[in-house]
Amino acid sequence: MSNEPSYLVADIGGTNARFAIARGSVSRGFDLDQVRRLKNEDFEHLRDAAMAYLQSCEGDRPERACFAVASPIRAGRVQLTNATWSFRPDELGGELGMSTLMAVNDFEAQARGAPLTPTADIVQISEGRPIEGTPIAVLGPGTGLGLGLLVPDGETVKVVATEGGHAGFAPRTDLEIEVGRRLAREYGFVSWERILSGRGLVNIHRALCQIEGQTWPGYRPEDITAEALSRPDSMGARVVEFFCAALGGYAGDVAVLTGARAGIYLGGGILPRIRTLLEASAFTSRFLGRGPMTRYVSDIPIRLIQSDGAALRGAAALAEQGQSLS
Repeated sequence: MSNEPSYLVADIGGTNARFAIARGSVSRGFDLDQVRRLKNEDFEHLRDAAMAYLQSCEGDRPERACFAVASPIRAGRVQLTNATWSFRPDELGGELGMSTLMAVNDFEAQARGAPLTPTADIVQISEGRPIEGTPIAVLGPGTGLGLGLLVPDGETVKVVATEGGHAGFAPRTDLEIEVGRRLAREYGFVSWERILSGRGLVNIHRALCQIEGQTWPGYRPEDITAEALSRPDSMGARVVEFFCAALGGYAGDVAVLTGARAGIYLGGGILPRIRTLLEASAFTSRFLGRGPMTRYVSDIPIRLIQSDGAALRGAAALAEQGQSLS
């Protein structure tokens, strides 16, 4: 194990930063060692958090690193979208004693790591019959709504990061139309992310309370999902059912737009917590309800990622790929 390539990897969001030592390769798989979650607010700079993590680790330090960051990645300085941290990858790599440090978008890493997730951490939502040589789509509702594509390219795959979560919401029922109208009065343009995210759960909850003449109780996303899981007849349960049905419609749109006939992975932080509700919801029927394209999507396998290691494994895979190109 000690002779295998190793990488310092991180998944850095607006609130938390997760670090790990990844060992292995794409061909064999990556093992994640010494995984730790640090709160951003406890450190003035990303450098300080990374240093604290490395000082807590046992064994030799890796020489290469890849950090998946919740931010657009451009040449030069990287500024996190929802945090004060900023850094230059070359400078940070030098401070940490790395020969190279790559910075990639967090959902690029999530997408790359999806097919590298251990089988034990995958739940099959729909079996299907994947068509080799076609794209895989990876989408995930969490703080936002991410969408990435994996496109076969010879012996490897290309990762296509997208802003597909900001495509326009397409309501398909009277209730969805009414919720969309109310959100449009508030936001103007209503994207899928306004529905399929943590804030989306809150938006749906507020809109349904208005429609049913109830006072909105100020629930957070975790309050809504907890109520849905404990009380099947609650407003929270109706919100989650709306959310899951809309997610099925969005995933079906992604499938036909991208030709993702090799499969769709569902990731993000919300779905593992509501897995039982997702499986019992209208998600699959909405995904399949494509008129003349129903048969096209019916063979597409859909998998739910139950663990939070996909972005870390994806970062390791991207570091390995970057090493082979250098």
